[in-house]
Amino acid sequence: MADREVPKIVETGLKAVDGHRYGIIEEALARDAAEMLNRHYPGYLWAVNVNSEGNVMIIKNYTVSIKYGYTLHLDKLDPTMKKVMLAGGEILERANLARGKDEGWNPKKIDGVLDKHQPIQMGDGKTIII
Repeated sequence: MADREVPKIVETGLKAVDGHRYGIIEEALARDAAEMLNRHYPGYLWAVNVNSEGNVMIIKNYTVSIKYGYTLHLDKLDPTMKKVMLAGGEILERANLARGKDEGWNPKKIDGVLDKHQPIQMGDGKTIII
């Protein structure tokens, strides 16, 4: 049986709005990070994007904000991805939400976020996340 050459990058066909193409490694890393966040902080709406061209992982929690998140440099991640877990906890703490399972609360104020991007409190008790 002849040795087969394995491609270094496998295109998935996914493409970001900035034109960056996702490879299988980026997809796997984003999935692993999202699974870790869901294990440690279940019930929240996590989004993870990996951009190897920019050497970054962007972590957002859509329960908190669709605009703001946490950026980690890929070359500084350890195999246990502890920084991913800490970043998720930091996002929750800035929004005064529980580190742990989502208790159904909406953020009223997010520390470190501009006033114009703070959640909007509606008269019926609902919150609009920006």
